[in-house]
Amino acid sequence: MLIGMFVSEWATAEFYLGEILGRLLLAPEYLSRTYTDSLGAAQIQDAIRQAARIHKDRYSGKLISNDLLDEILVLNSKIEKLRSTRNRFAHFCWMRSSDEEIFGTNFSGAAPSDKRHKRSFTSLKVVDIRQQYQELFDAIERLQEIAGSIPEVSEDAAIAAFKAQLDGP
Repeated sequence: MLIGMFVSEWATAEFYLGEILGRLLLAPEYLSRTYTDSLGAAQIQDAIRQAARIHKDRYSGKLISNDLLDEILVLNSKIEKLRSTRNRFAHFCWMRSSDEEIFGTNFSGAAPSDKRHKRSFTSLKVVDIRQQYQELFDAIERLQEIAGSIPEVSEDAAIAAFKAQLDGP
């Protein structure tokens, strides 16, 4: 059950990371989704890092406060650390070792002396999974708040600005 909860929350985290990236890129929501939907979590998180740094360096907090950009970067790093847990849950086959621990393997065909073989199995304590789930849940709560605090670019306003540029003075 914990694995399902974690993976489900991960999907929510990815959604809000995409929302925040779109807002950082000053793109209307629908247009930004056409871009972010084709990106994996690592690519979205890298793009957030780049966009936040550009906002800090080029716009100096004029559009989004530097404090909020710093918080976005810290939160992005926290979520990035949880991505390896999500990947193991998604790509390993899991079974219960005991009431306190689960064991996972990806059934690697690597030779026992190969590095891939050593990474092909793991065990996790249920208490650690609960803690990581709570960290992810808390991060998502804050992502929702952040997404709501960065103004959304209206499609109508973007179209009007674009048309004004085309039409000239």
